[in-house]
Amino acid sequence: MHSLKLSASLAAALLASATLFAQDSRTVTEPHIPPACTTLVATIAAPHGELPAAAEASLDTARIQSALDHCTLNHAVVLRADGPRSVFLTGPLTLRSNVTLVVDANTALVASRDPRVFDIAPGTCGIVSDRGHGCRPLITGDNIVNSGIMGAGSIDGRGGAKLLGQNVTWWDLAHTAKITDKNQSVPWLIVLRHADNFTLYNITLRNSPGFHVAVNSTDGFTAWGVRIMTPRTARNTDGIDPGSSRNITITHSFIHAGDDDVAVKSSMAGPSTNISILHNHFYTGHGMSIGSGTNGGVSHMLVDDLTIDGADNGIRIKSDRSRGGLVHDITYRNVCIRDTRNPLFFTPLYTTFTGDQLPVYRDITLDNIHILTPGTYTFLGLDAQHKLGLTLSNVFADGQSISHITARDADFTLGPNLGNLSPSGGDVSVQQAPNSHPGTPLACAARFVPFPDLSTAPEMAGIVPPEDHTLYVASDGTGDFYSIQRALDAAPTAGGALVLVAPGTYREVLTIDKPNIILRSANPDASRTIVVMGNSAGAAGGTLHSATVNVTADNFSAENVTFQNDFNATHPQLPQGSQALALMVTGDRAVFHNVHLLGNQDTLYAGSRNCSTAGPQCQPSRQYFSHCLIAGNVDFIFGDAKAVFSHCEIHSTPHSEGFLTAQSRHFPSQDSGFVFDHCTLTADPGVTNVYLGRPWRPYATVVYLNTEMGAQINPAGWREWHPGETNSLATAFYAEFNSTGPGASSSARDPHTHLLTARQSQPFQPSVFLRGPDNWTPDQSAQR
Repeated sequence: MHSLKLSASLAAALLASATLFAQDSRTVTEPHIPPACTTLVATIAAPHGELPAAAEASLDTARIQSALDHCTLNHAVVLRADGPRSVFLTGPLTLRSNVTLVVDANTALVASRDPRVFDIAPGTCGIVSDRGHGCRPLITGDNIVNSGIMGAGSIDGRGGAKLLGQNVTWWDLAHTAKITDKNQSVPWLIVLRHADNFTLYNITLRNSPGFHVAVNSTDGFTAWGVRIMTPRTARNTDGIDPGSSRNITITHSFIHAGDDDVAVKSSMAGPSTNISILHNHFYTGHGMSIGSGTNGGVSHMLVDDLTIDGADNGIRIKSDRSRGGLVHDITYRNVCIRDTRNPLFFTPLYTTFTGDQLPVYRDITLDNIHILTPGTYTFLGLDAQHKLGLTLSNVFADGQSISHITARDADFTLGPNLGNLSPSGGDVSVQQAPNSHPGTPLACAARFVPFPDLSTAPEMAGIVPPEDHTLYVASDGTGDFYSIQRALDAAPTAGGALVLVAPGTYREVLTIDKPNIILRSANPDASRTIVVMGNSAGAAGGTLHSATVNVTADNFSAENVTFQNDFNATHPQLPQGSQALALMVTGDRAVFHNVHLLGNQDTLYAGSRNCSTAGPQCQPSRQYFSHCLIAGNVDFIFGDAKAVFSHCEIHSTPHSEGFLTAQSRHFPSQDSGFVFDHCTLTADPGVTNVYLGRPWRPYATVVYLNTEMGAQINPAGWREWHPGETNSLATAFYAEFNSTGPGASSSARDPHTHLLTARQSQPFQPSVFLRGPDNWTPDQSAQR
């Protein structure tokens, strides 16, 4: 029923390569529509794509399902418009073996807006929750053979239509799930499981609330002439995703989506293999992907004659240690890519998940690839024992001078036709094939074509999600970025950006050198979103080079995150070389709210950019820490900034003696210092002999206001930098007002301590101390 017939010109074009490169083991030719067993006529009109309110309750589900259930084998149920009445409104439908569903030209099969008709259990669909997956698909094919969906009409999931009884769309739920790190329960359009020899032909799929087509555990699937049109801003709207399936052909199709245009996956259910993706055009979306799940293996795949125009990614293989497997014998040929942020992206480190299912990519060939615009290139192997194995032949990347290329643990073979892309990096080997010679870039201008006309495929009205300029990061790969630094690199140079980070552990060094960056986790538990590295002064070439997070730009804000340096988790704390910063901040007007800073020696450097050299008139950087936890033992809050710590917990970890601060005001007239207001000083059990501070420079300034001090605080409160060698306590300004708790022993304080009156404490109130010539109000900055 579904043998495919190639046109004469296409057959000639493919004849030479069929033996060597065709991977689907079937003979695939153009499908035909089988004869009708019954024709159903539409009864609903939708002027301008709008359904009358009364029509929303008039579902056609029962009559369509009955027709499918009683259709003669090897025939089709045809849905046909009747003049202006062109809509069939339906809930979930189940396909049958040897029966094809045909949506005729100028006809639309339209999903209901009522979540209740899609419930798996009462109330599970149309919500955002921790679990998700509470909806039945619009169309399901389970354990069927020789079935299909065809026709020149459309299937519209109405992802942009408001749900009945709610003021949100399906796509709004997806966006809410993204920013709250939860899961949306929305219907997918077509889900196939064990649906052997299934055909999608000439059909238009529109506006799915979730994935458009998911194909699992299937032997024989063809998508020919399929058009998928969904806004770029609609989250999790993959085009076609074959998983653990074999003998797959996707051809002559046009895909414009909000997520992976095509993503080939595998699981423990089995491998994905014998896959041909030929003569297609991708527009917006996440490109041509393999993964994230590859633990069943992916192999024997050919992608040939593809354009990728305006997608976020071009050619991508992605997985991680929790769901990885062997990906091999993959060929990409004759591919044109433009206006794509990540043209080539190969990573086995797509998330930070751990496990023993190792992603290994080898025997990957890129042949005759032309990338016309600059972007970011990523070529990563798992480690030195599991390298990326990639052959580049006639690969040309325009604009390399302004592109960013990362390569590590990779073996490259170049040729026989040499392009201009030759990556290099850590543990990278590059070999040139024998008898190689210069190649010629693939001519792409005529290959890029507009999305085809959809005048026979009606579209229902809906709201297109607005452009969201937030940069979403998720360690599980569900965000726009899996790395925070990659998101920072993508932020505008001057205009600022919100970087929203999902809970997880991000093992990387961050550099914030662009102004007006906000880094935030939507989860209020800062301990669930961790940025951590283990650099040290000894290994990094100096204390200020050891920081996990480096903030040099102005107007930075962080909220609900942990910045940690875990050097001492694997190394002893020694007198020299063990300084290990969690955060170094020298930018002005920096705000940290509900941030945990974890380390031991030198946890936080709160500094200014030029005060050590600019002289007494230096304007120190201002920084505001609110409701933070800062942990360490020796000089773990140090520097020459003008910083306020409001309602923070300052926690001492074990050491023979501890020092909370080492402020470094350089000149008596310099306007810098640390103020602790309504803070709590705590310690690990058994920790004693902790000082409020010692002067790193002669004019160190530290003031504690309304602070509760634990018993770990040495009664003297303050100590000389090097007793017997320095005499900086006499010139420093160390002060307290209204200290409480067992560590607030004013009678035993060092005689240089200033015990302030209420009036004397006023200049150190946060709103006064940080105001500056621009009347900065840090609480307002934190709400940007």
